[in-house]
Amino acid sequence: MKTNLKHIIINKLNAKGALTDKELVDSLKKENLEFSLREINDVLLDLEINGLIITKWIGKDKKRIEKVNLREKEER
Repeated sequence: MKTNLKHIIINKLNAKGALTDKELVDSLKKENLEFSLREINDVLLDLEINGLIITKWIGKDKKRIEKVNLREKEER
């Protein structure tokens, strides 16, 4: 199931560009997909370690999730 969640998150970021963690959870719930916050955070950490996304804290308990633009990354 973890691999599927990776693909789902990447597809959502491809469509929107950036999401907050709350928007991501709400979007998954709308599609009747149930994942624990721990599973979501594990996948987000894995994606960030692999350089596919960036997460930033934008409040006390809110994260912004952005997809890394690979073209910009290669140009640096």
